[in-house]
Amino acid sequence: MSSEMLMPVAQFGLLALFVAAMVGSPGPANMSLMASGLAFGARPALPFMAGTMSGFQVIFWLNVAGLFALLQSAPQVFQVLRWACMGYILYLAWTILRSNGAGGRAMERVPGYLRGFWVHPLNPKAYAMQIAGISQFVSAERYFLDALVLSLAFLLLGGFLNGLWLFAGGWLRQGSGSGRFLQGLRIALAGLMVGSTILSLQMIPA
Repeated sequence: MSSEMLMPVAQFGLLALFVAAMVGSPGPANMSLMASGLAFGARPALPFMAGTMSGFQVIFWLNVAGLFALLQSAPQVFQVLRWACMGYILYLAWTILRSNGAGGRAMERVPGYLRGFWVHPLNPKAYAMQIAGISQFVSAERYFLDALVLSLAFLLLGGFLNGLWLFAGGWLRQGSGSGRFLQGLRIALAGLMVGSTILSLQMIPA
């Protein structure tokens, strides 16, 4: 394969930093992963994380194909997404708060793959993050290959960082025991889920 068809090493380094900053920072998805790890344990919440990653990849390739350009012609869609995102995060936060930390009934409430899948498609911040990455790191000459590299960076590096948030919640669960302290942590992380979502949505232009 010609070197002209490959992304320059310096650009790839900047891409990795971009992905680390965007995906690794606190936000609705990472707070929900950490809260799920705390409430249910990291391993039971892995399907939820797989769902968030899958949903992110689906809308990424739709944006590569021009979805965002279509949505820009209908700004009211983003207002609907804002409310849908807020409602969905509130629903997930309520699921976290209802977990009692142990037993079969708690495990029945573990957010699974499908619940995780909708976290990013309903989040306008995910669209803005992806479009920023596409506009900065995907060239017209190498459009598909650059998009593939960016997609893999989001999947592999982003997945690793998402996993750190999930397992951090699991470590907190193991270290906190049970009872009031664990419940207090669940309340705090559920609040951070909601608060980070409000902050993220305010950062997206109306």
